[in-house]
Amino acid sequence: MISVKNIWYKSNDTHLLRDISFSIDAGDVLAVLGSNGAGKSTLLKCLSKELTPEKGDVLFKKTLLGRWHNQELARNRAVLSQHYQVTLPFSVEQIVMMGRYPHFKNHPLPKDYDIVKESLAFAGISHLQHRNYLTLSGGEQQRTQIARVLSQLWEEDNNEKLLILDEPVSALDIQYQHHIMQLVGRLSERNFAVIAVLHDLNLALQYCNKALLLKKGEQVAFGDTGVIDRALIKKVYDVDSDLVYHAASNKNYIIITE
Repeated sequence: MISVKNIWYKSNDTHLLRDISFSIDAGDVLAVLGSNGAGKSTLLKCLSKELTPEKGDVLFKKTLLGRWHNQELARNRAVLSQHYQVTLPFSVEQIVMMGRYPHFKNHPLPKDYDIVKESLAFAGISHLQHRNYLTLSGGEQQRTQIARVLSQLWEEDNNEKLLILDEPVSALDIQYQHHIMQLVGRLSERNFAVIAVLHDLNLALQYCNKALLLKKGEQVAFGDTGVIDRALIKKVYDVDSDLVYHAASNKNYIIITE
């Protein structure tokens, strides 16, 4: 669905990304991992067309990203930024309806209201529909934002849509972290591709099937999450670790030993 070919990005004569290449398909959930300053958010901005790489290509559905009309791109790709400020007392329903803006001209149609309701239900927040967004907890606000970007992409076919999430579980407690990642898993089952910046390696191992690891703007590894081993963790994060196999989930989990 999206293919990144040897992209470089420079700001103020400093290369923030150097020669990054990978591709993912519909149904994939890619964890973008690395320590602070690794270039993760810069990469997501290049993938969302917010930034233009100095060199290299980003192709979305086999078309160069730069050739996509912004409105058509918005119907196929949604971005949840790390910080989304709301200062006015919008209702949850109004926030989620904002995701429908690329789909109507002046006023929402009945179909748009139906999709908002479906997105609220999918995110498990139908009961918050009429609540003032500013009165919600952090986890409830994040689920509202997830519902907003879902409504942006939610159509009858739901085929080959891309969702980009920049630190979707930051500052959330464990319960809400897993709620958000479970939603991501359900989206992959609907043939969405998801790219998420994460800091928790165990969340990546539990909920993602692909991993891209960056360090100081360079690509250290890309592949199935099985690529994450002790040597790679040491190389990227400079910490010692053990991988412990959990039979019930058939997954490895990481314990930091240093």
